[in-house]
Amino acid sequence: MKQKIHFTIALLFIVVLTGIVSVGTWNARQDLVFADSLAEVVATVDGSELTLSDMAFYIAYQENKIEESAYIYNMENTDEYWNLRSESGYLREEAKQTVIDMAIHDEIFYQMAIGEGIELTEEECEHLANDQYDFWNDLEEEQQLALGVEQEVIYESMRRIALAEKYQYLFAEMNGDSFEAYAIGGQAYERLLEPHDYEIEDSVWDRVNFGGITVDH
Repeated sequence: MKQKIHFTIALLFIVVLTGIVSVGTWNARQDLVFADSLAEVVATVDGSELTLSDMAFYIAYQENKIEESAYIYNMENTDEYWNLRSESGYLREEAKQTVIDMAIHDEIFYQMAIGEGIELTEEECEHLANDQYDFWNDLEEEQQLALGVEQEVIYESMRRIALAEKYQYLFAEMNGDSFEAYAIGGQAYERLLEPHDYEIEDSVWDRVNFGGITVDH
């Protein structure tokens, strides 16, 4: 009798434990509600944390870029384009990887620019202001709400990118290389990237529903 009771208790414990693990696994696989998860850290670059809030511009930019091509490909069903597959993988996943690569690339060059005391000129600031205004106002209200960030967040991201881009030009000139050599995938950039410490938080980034945040299929 005691053995049966012990066996039943052990069995119940296993069932409960399995249920807890299953729920935890299920929760870990669920897509994040982007606007409610802005404080989540998605990557760390040389000690600086990048949150989903910092990724908002990149996601909106890349999603809209892909959606424009998708509309040309099949205006009746843009999702068809998003799900295309090449030899290297699905377009949606490749575009999502580009987003995180861009953020890491720009953060590295931004930090280098700050370290060298580089600033934007008045003319560059004026050009940037126009780009900031155009980008934000080209987003529909539903897209802005889906991102969940204030206009100032997008503006700040674009300012940092402009500074990173400026230093990329300067750094390329100093090293006798082209600007493109230090773009993502460029050999010079790959060498530059080696000593830098960066890490992607896959538990967060994997749950970002890229292609379904500011665009709706």
